[in-house]
Amino acid sequence: MQKIKAISISNRKGIRKNNVAEAMLIKDFGLENDAHAGKWHRQVSFLAEESIETMRAKGLDVVAGNFAENITTEGVDLARLPVGSHLKIGKTELIISQLGKICHTRCAIYHQAGDCVMPREGIFAVVIEGGRIKVGDTVTISGKRSKAAAFVGEKDAVSSYGDTVVSLIKTNFGPAFVRVDTISTREGGNLSAILKDLTETQKIEDIIIYDPAGGLGLALAGLERKKGSEHRYLLGDSTIHYCRQMEQIDKA
Repeated sequence: MQKIKAISISNRKGIRKNNVAEAMLIKDFGLENDAHAGKWHRQVSFLAEESIETMRAKGLDVVAGNFAENITTEGVDLARLPVGSHLKIGKTELIISQLGKICHTRCAIYHQAGDCVMPREGIFAVVIEGGRIKVGDTVTISGKRSKAAAFVGEKDAVSSYGDTVVSLIKTNFGPAFVRVDTISTREGGNLSAILKDLTETQKIEDIIIYDPAGGLGLALAGLERKKGSEHRYLLGDSTIHYCRQMEQIDKA
């Protein structure tokens, strides 16, 4: 049976979460009273009980919530769900928004076992229909899949123009959600690593790079240009839209 094994929340990030019997999923926000909830694309995190069991087999005494996941499932092959997949828990509905994660710092579990399952097998979702959920609720994979888009930019561009860019992407591209990736100098935060993850792992159809300063163009020089376009590139099954101006943030 595909069901919720545990629900876990915490009042701050970077710590193991505490188990609760039930919780409220809030539309476009996440789990009530959880530190990771918010107006972003990783509102709720999932990890399978079967994944936790692999860490127990390595000798770790771990339980649901220790990997900072919100919802621990049983009988659901989470790792095989593509981005955009819809799942239902009772009257609530979520869309898978990210597969795995890049950890910039090693957690205590990694130092204990030399491995951590969350970056590989954990997934994240956005809430499109809220409601109360409880341990034991059935998890249903509906088979429906929605489009996703990504906005990539340097810190200044994201902080200064982020809301406007996201609004334009939603209007002109019509995705179910927009994820935002900020380019930084940290491992996993550079443009090439971000594009590799978005195209190969997340398989995001439309990736919009907004670069008003013009410093990122050279990084795209080796990519195939989309026929008939000066600022669109092809990478795998994804289209990268390199935009210096707001007017260029358009699918046409």
